[in-house]
This record gives sequence, C-alpha cells and structure tokens, in this order.
Amino acid sequence: MKRIINRKFPLMFSLALSLFSCSNEDFLTTQSDETKVVSFSIDTDVPEIASKAADGYRDWATGDPTTFGAYGLYNRKMDEKLFDNQQVTRSGSAWTYSPLKYWADYTWCETFDFFGYMPYNDGAMLTQDENVYTLSFPVTLSDAVLGDANKANIPLICHLPIHKDKVGDVINYEMDQVLTGFSLQFKMGTEMAELRDFVIKEVKITGAADKMPNGGTVSRTYAYTPSTGVWSAGDVTWSSITKKAEAVNYTVPFVDHGEGAPNDAYDATNSTLRVGYSFKDATSQWGGNFYTIPSSDFTPTISVKYDVTVKDELGNYIKTRENITSTIEFSSSYFNFTDYAGGSVGKVHPIVVQIVPSYLYVLADADQRASWMIIE
Repeated sequence: MKRIINRKFPLMFSLALSLFSCSNEDFLTTQSDETKVVSFSIDTDVPEIASKAADGYRDWATGDPTTFGAYGLYNRKMDEKLFDNQQVTRSGSAWTYSPLKYWADYTWCETFDFFGYMPYNDGAMLTQDENVYTLSFPVTLSDAVLGDANKANIPLICHLPIHKDKVGDVINYEMDQVLTGFSLQFKMGTEMAELRDFVIKEVKITGAADKMPNGGTVSRTYAYTPSTGVWSAGDVTWSSITKKAEAVNYTVPFVDHGEGAPNDAYDATNSTLRVGYSFKDATSQWGGNFYTIPSSDFTPTISVKYDVTVKDELGNYIKTRENITSTIEFSSSYFNFTDYAGGSVGKVHPIVVQIVPSYLYVLADADQRASWMIIE
C-alpha cells in the first residue's frame, strides 16, 4: 500500500482506512486430505499516518465487512474457474461458502491464483488480456462520507493475487483500501493562544445535493510474469463516478484521544476539545477518520461549533461567547495529491486547521495556500 510523506505545513491526509487480507485458522475440517476444504480467512490493515511505514495487516474484527467475493483460477484458465465471484460470508469464527470446494479434486492442477475484494457484489468482473488481469466491481456507498463506524461498508480490493503451487493451504488475501481518508486537527496560532481558548463542541461535513460522490466502479490490474512466476499490481482506479442525490450532513463524532494528545484537552463528559493558551503548541485531532471516494468533486463545507473562554487573574475560565458556528469550504486546490485532486487512494490525510485572529487558516500543502473562516 502506498504512503505519502508529511510536509512541514500539511493540510495532509493519511488514509490508511483500512486494508484487508486473509490469514490463518479457518479450515472447516482437517480430518484428511480428501476432506480438506479450500478455505479462507481475512485480516485488515491498520490505518497509518502518511509519513510512517506500513504496519501490515491486522486480524479481521467485528465491524469489518462480513462478505467478500473470491475468484480462483487453476493453471490460470479463465474459462474454467475454481471460483467465479464466489460469495464468502463470515459465520462465527470462520469464512464459509456453498457449495464447498475440496483440494483433493484439484491435485492434478499445476498452479492456483486467487483474487478477491470486499464486500461481495454480484456485478464484479475479472477479465484477462494475455498476462494482464483486471478485477473490477461497482460500489455504492451508504453515504458520501463514511466514518469509522461504517467500516462494514468500506470497500477493499486485494493487494496481489494469492499464488499457490500446491493444494492444501488456506487462501490468505491482503486487501487494500480503495477510498481516501481524512482527519481533522486543530491548532491555535501564537497570537490567538495568548488571548483565549476555543472549546470545540461539534464538527460537521456538509455538501449540496447532486454534488458529492457516492458511487462508481473500482478497478485494479495485475500483471503476471511467467518467467519468474511473480504477480505485480497496478494502482486502484475509479471510473463512472455517481453523485449522492440528497444533501450530505455528516457529524464527525467526538473521540477522546487521551493523554498526550494533549492530556486534558479532551473532555469526555461534555464531548469537547479545548485548544488555546492552555495547549499553545499542541495540534489535536477532532473525532476519528472519515472516508470518501477520491474525486475533485469532493468539496464539502466544514462547520465548527465552539465556545470562547478566557482566564481571569485567578485562573478561572470565563465564557465570553457560546455556540458560535464558523464554516470553511473544503477545496482540493489546498493539496498536492499525486493520485487524485480529491485525495490519494489508500491514505488518511490530516487536515490541520490553525486558528488565528479574525479567521481560521487551513494549512496548505507544498505551496502553502491558505483559506479562512471569519470568527464572530
């Protein structure tokens, strides 16, 4: 999975939203070679900050997609597939499908290659042009903006086909994220931090009807090199983008990021984040990550509701303004993405909002463009 490099002044993102793979454990029976089932298991990649190296894949967990589509080729034959978009479903601690396939029926085969994606869709296709294979499937998101709570609806596609030269092994897919992710972070400018605190109470992502992307077709090509027996993968691409007919109104849920983020900035009781002279040098994230289809049409409005407080000579907080809402329009021109104007596939990009006198700067990418929103 590709990563991006942190810049000094990022409005950056690091998706990493979440990748999937298969690993270990899920034999349906191990009584004998004759009854050993062709079986699967799933892991998911840990979302990672863009500047860090990939951590690899984690075990499948509750909340992840519960279905995937499997393609299996023996001897790389497209006309007689071992699996042809087979739906595989999580049941208890195992992945199951019907009718079952048994390794004993394929001992005559020389090679096996398995493709996969999540969640299952009956419109998926696997095509071939000599030694290049293309896996594609349609996607319709439940909303144009998905949060961590919507992981079961977040699509993924295999990193590489799983190649086997013998029968009997569990098929271990590694699935890559196909969306782009964002996180919202807030920091006080030096001058503003000398004057007051901002207590952030709510953050929303909104967008007009027929504007925000919520569907399309995901594709990836895989090339096989016969001389080495090695697969390579192309980039994840999107095509035939559709727009959500209804307006988008997504509230980014509060998350207590705990000590060191910074300590005491988060009030779990009141679901608020405090930024200001109490934490002059801190950059603090509001909520969890959210995910979208990478597109230059992703231009929502970010709305922030907050209170303004000052400290008296005794150190007590005095609220001077309450429930103020300021907005800023998101623009892909603030960023220098290598893959898409609307974000890079497979990365979570942190948006750093710096609060300064009279307006809020959104820290830009390499060119350091800035936008702002007026504070009442």
